[in-house]
Amino acid sequence: MSEQEAPDVTSLRTTWTTHLETPDGLQRKLTEQRMQSEQLRLLGTAVTVTDQAIAILTPAVEAVGPRIAFVNDGFCALYGRRREDVIGQTPLIFGIVERHQSIFDALLQHVFEHREFEAEATAQRANGSEFELDMQLVPVRDGGQLTHWVAFLRDVTATKTQVTTLRHQATHDALTGLPNRALLFEALEKAIGAAREQRSVLALMLMDLDRFKEVNDTFGHHFGDALLKQVAFRLENQMRGGDVVARLGGDEFAMILPRAVDGGSAAVAARRILNTLEQPFVVEGQVLEVGGSIGIALYPTHGTDARTLLRRADVAMYAAKQKQSGYSFHQEDAESRSPDQLALVVELRGAADRNELELHYQPKLHLRSGLVTRAEVLIRWNHPQRGYLPPNAFIPLAERTGLIRPISDWLLDAAMRQCRLWQDAGAPIHVAVNISANSLLDQSLPEKVQNALERWDVDPRFLKIEITESSIMADPAHALAILSLLQSMGVRLSVDDFGTGYSSLTHLRQLPIDEIKIDKSFVMGMLSNDADAAIVRTVIDLAHNLGKQVCAEGVEDEATWRALVSLGCDLAQGFWIARPMNAAALMQWLVDTSWGLAR
Repeated sequence: MSEQEAPDVTSLRTTWTTHLETPDGLQRKLTEQRMQSEQLRLLGTAVTVTDQAIAILTPAVEAVGPRIAFVNDGFCALYGRRREDVIGQTPLIFGIVERHQSIFDALLQHVFEHREFEAEATAQRANGSEFELDMQLVPVRDGGQLTHWVAFLRDVTATKTQVTTLRHQATHDALTGLPNRALLFEALEKAIGAAREQRSVLALMLMDLDRFKEVNDTFGHHFGDALLKQVAFRLENQMRGGDVVARLGGDEFAMILPRAVDGGSAAVAARRILNTLEQPFVVEGQVLEVGGSIGIALYPTHGTDARTLLRRADVAMYAAKQKQSGYSFHQEDAESRSPDQLALVVELRGAADRNELELHYQPKLHLRSGLVTRAEVLIRWNHPQRGYLPPNAFIPLAERTGLIRPISDWLLDAAMRQCRLWQDAGAPIHVAVNISANSLLDQSLPEKVQNALERWDVDPRFLKIEITESSIMADPAHALAILSLLQSMGVRLSVDDFGTGYSSLTHLRQLPIDEIKIDKSFVMGMLSNDADAAIVRTVIDLAHNLGKQVCAEGVEDEATWRALVSLGCDLAQGFWIARPMNAAALMQWLVDTSWGLAR
């Protein structure tokens, strides 16, 4: 920088006068002047060499505004301009883009009012490229009089880009790029606020895919990920201006329709989405078919806040899955269930993923040999707030909402895994798994059983599927077909709670079952009630005549156990023998009890 180009810092200060009183006083003043001159020189050098862009401006003169008196090399580098082209220019040279005119106007307002100004705006370089500008204008006064302005300017594009990237990562799904649950909730609250002001209707739709787990199990998770990307693309194409589509996790998506006129328009949108999913997907040459189940909740009909709408759309989605109707609106009769139950349904959805579901095992005693080589699998929910919940606290809710199928799938896989662990430890325990009526109607049940057996390398003879009498009678022909397929695989089959339903002897004779379990209500009363004793005796004789084994539930005392032995019953289970316990406790029990594996 030439001497002429350097800022005349001394002219920005008022004239300094001295009162020479003594030679010592003169010497002191001269020393102070030399120190101040050196400080000013160092300051000028620092301004010149710093990378930060710095400009010095004159005070504003009437309407003309301030003018550039000096810029450093950092300013020239930032804007790609020569110093001689900048000196004498107005703050327009800062390049604030037209769309940020309000920020430039605020800058001038502060300058005319002699107030410090700080802001960020998009600016333009000499070549037309844009960058994010952070600027600060500081007034400099001497003796209370404004002498000049110093402007500090920085390119913060990289910083803002990093912040934007981090926010995008925090609010969007990494796989599909769609908004995630956090951003959906934020968007839903804003949409509700707008609908409240406009007195309009909005629809919230939650959807999960049908048969998605089969894709993951059959082809692998990379296929599932590719499929989810294609689903996200199709959903985005179905959205209209202002609509929001998000991925909540797994195969679950959500859509906000802020311009829904009524339930009819929401239903049309739901059918449109389901129709686009019906078209086959192609992933790495494989043709995949999936469907969807959609739950719909309307503002303000079904709720006036985001959490309520999400909860009710969630319950409606599983009602649609259970009814296989494609989509379902929130039903008012769901209100007859307590808010506590509704919350429990929502929490149950992710219980398996959060490792809150646990398996317990109740030993089954073989009465002739006196050995325990079998155990019935029972599920428990280790709820983080409510503690251990027994099956009757959540299984009925799961059955009503369609959650029972994914829970059954998890239970089957976990039971086969434990069976393999026991066998590896030298304990060949046979396990009995209960299957609900809903799962029995699932055409893919045999395939799911086969996959679990193969995954954990378990002989089919070690698995027994227990089906209630009532679930068989719901659709006898369908049940017969599914059970026949399971039997052909080598899986053992049992009719649970026998005597409480309405099955005929004809159906019992036709079903390919290996075991009949006598309901505990008869077993517990057989010593005090002649009718119950007659039923137990008759079922044992009938089963043996048909070539089936018999298991008695509800053995609560030794007298009942001895009575069952005398009647020729094959197996028994109940609290007198052992209560349900976790896998580790069962292994220890088998070591400690005389009914264990090694007598």
